[in-house]
Amino acid sequence: MAPSGKPQADLVFSDQSSRRPLITTSAIGAANRRRVLETLHRLGPSSRAQLARSLGVNRATIATILQPLLDSATLVEGDPVAPSEAGGKPARPLWFRGDGPWLGAVHLSPDFVVAARIAFDGTIHEMHHAAYSRDASTDEITACLHQVTDGCFAAEALVGIGVAAAGMVDTSTGSVISMHLTPGLNGLPVVALLEKRFGATTLVDHHPRVQALGDRWFGLGREIQDFASVYTGEALGFGIVHGGEVLRGENGAGGESGHTIVQLDGDECRCGRRGCWETVATLGWLRDRAAAVGLPHADTLDSRSLAALVADGSDDAAALLDLYARNLAIGIANNEQILAPGHYIMHGDACTGGEALRTALQTWVTRLAPERGQPPTVFFAEDPDQITLLGGAGLVLSSVFSTQA
Repeated sequence: MAPSGKPQADLVFSDQSSRRPLITTSAIGAANRRRVLETLHRLGPSSRAQLARSLGVNRATIATILQPLLDSATLVEGDPVAPSEAGGKPARPLWFRGDGPWLGAVHLSPDFVVAARIAFDGTIHEMHHAAYSRDASTDEITACLHQVTDGCFAAEALVGIGVAAAGMVDTSTGSVISMHLTPGLNGLPVVALLEKRFGATTLVDHHPRVQALGDRWFGLGREIQDFASVYTGEALGFGIVHGGEVLRGENGAGGESGHTIVQLDGDECRCGRRGCWETVATLGWLRDRAAAVGLPHADTLDSRSLAALVADGSDDAAALLDLYARNLAIGIANNEQILAPGHYIMHGDACTGGEALRTALQTWVTRLAPERGQPPTVFFAEDPDQITLLGGAGLVLSSVFSTQA
């Protein structure tokens, strides 16, 4: 019994916030359009019949789902394609217009801001970049944000703008909560700033989650329903995709995997706790270790230069690369114990280490992850520099065609 004397079940069902409404007809339609768009991104230009076969529905169902996208000129029909040798009516493949509608994307990092104007097919048509120092004020960062977005968006009608922000974010207020590396980002109301300036719906989310949306819509995650998108470098983070959906905590909480504790009595982290994953598997740790063993140019060392030293025959570099791979694998193995996505798409610094680092990382992940059949698979992203911007476009697409009621 609960303290009030009521059965616990009564208390649970009296809480209106715990109830989820039924999915409305309009939400089902939006979800189906999103599924068709995801399939089209995966298949490339496709006829109605091809899409129907891939999704396991009849051609009339596909035609009904697609018609609003054709009416809005989001999709266009290509020239007829000759039928196969078996005969049949020539098909007209569908694909996205190359000249709009436009998706806006912004990557707000500790050192720079990048904005891009992107077509529905993932083609980046314009991109602008501005840098700021880590002790920059909020006003200086805002000026850079306006500079790059004005260059991309000012004269264009946008479906929406998706922002990938470093640090903790609050998706309900559209602001950055805190950023240890660049305090000037703390409290930045990025959604309000961009919506006021451009009049377009704007969404913000934690960088690794937006990165995961880039993988889901435009990258290696198009073929995978469950995976983790892993950011590496000066910070660490996971974007988790489960059943094709990005996992989020309330109001955008979570994703700060770099601050999970892997060593209770470890070094102090920037966040104030000890033994965070970031203290043993980021560039700061790597450079400190490189200096300790006397590797050249330790203060600027990264995975690319470390792999080059290994290729030149340095035993110390080889040992450090293996240790770095092990430490990265510890966080991945912990995540596999909890959520078991089974696939890990690496981004950031680790990808510059090439096959030497990928092989070492796969070896350690296989060794440390739970034994349950096939070991988790580690991939290196195909285009890690642009996938976050594409994720901004994916954030808009996932919102416009949301599966939520």
